[in-house]
Amino acid sequence: MNRTQQSRLFPIIVGGYGVLLAIVGLIFLVFGLINLSGRGMEGLAAQVGIVFVSVPSLVFAMLLLVCAVGLWLERRWALRMALLLAVIQLLVGVLISFVPAEIAYAGIVGALIAAAALWYIVRRMRAGG
Repeated sequence: MNRTQQSRLFPIIVGGYGVLLAIVGLIFLVFGLINLSGRGMEGLAAQVGIVFVSVPSLVFAMLLLVCAVGLWLERRWALRMALLLAVIQLLVGVLISFVPAEIAYAGIVGALIAAAALWYIVRRMRAGG
């Protein structure tokens, strides 16, 4: 794979990840709004899902999509933005991995994906962008 193909593959991966994260955020938002009228723990779980999962997922997905467009257009700021987003995802993945539940596996996978992205981004930055 030559350099042009590599430089085009990374924005596609970042954009695809942003789209998947947006879908997950929208699913949590829809189910959260459906259950919001519930009494007791159902209503509380819906509020927690909206505030702590749906909204941050949608914001992060939008940032990923902006980053993907910048990477596609080969803007220098986009590589720095990708670095920042990968660091944030790594920190969130590590924090989630400490949760004593089944979701901890998602945190570990997210941290591994972020570490791979960091490796690639740093390698590209050292090569001159």
